Amino acid sequence: MTLLALCAAAGWAIGLVLRPLVDRVTAERSEGRPPTGRTRSMAPVTAVVFGATAWSFGWTWPLPAYLALAAFLVALTFIDLDTKTLPRRIVWAAGLAGVLLLAAASLAAGEPHRILQATAGAAVAFVLLCGLHILAPGGLGFGDVRLGAVLGWYLGWQSLSLMLTGLAAAFVVSAAVGVVLMACGRAGRRTEVPFGPALAIGAFLVLLTAAPGLPLH
Repeated sequence: MTLLALCAAAGWAIGLVLRPLVDRVTAERSEGRPPTGRTRSMAPVTAVVFGATAWSFGWTWPLPAYLALAAFLVALTFIDLDTKTLPRRIVWAAGLAGVLLLAAASLAAGEPHRILQATAGAAVAFVLLCGLHILAPGGLGFGDVRLGAVLGWYLGWQSLSLMLTGLAAAFVVSAAVGVVLMACGRAGRRTEVPFGPALAIGAFLVLLTAAPGLPLH
């Protein structure tokens, strides 16, 4: 419980720090549209996600990497909801953080093979999503492909099968959101719904339910 409380408090603080960045990026990409005010909830959302991550991973070597991923995904989700874009520099920053932190976790836990496993996960996710991007133009943006590759690293670090499950979960979340929006009259069959949030939510939920046990020692 101590770890959960500490991580939730850290998440709240990080959410407050991230909010001006997200507001600035959103303003740059919104083409003059007024702000929606969604970012007012960034601090509590980040706190909840950090708490859930701490609850799932506990005192384990990969915990810092997945907390970093949580912060990046919250920021990217808020940006994508308002602008339907995923800024390349933020996506690649999330990827760099994952490479460094999970490589360090692999070595600290004495499981260096996980680095190759994560690399394979990123590569397979990129190929699969890039194929969908090519086959269905407009259905999947290249920003989603980049984010999928980054998530493939984090998911693949645990297992390649988990990477596939995470991607499948993203499409399930996207379909469920679309159905709910149409049922509520908020969207039609041709309404463009950003895929990034579904990708982030689906993959991260899978990560939380399959958190590895690599305790500190």
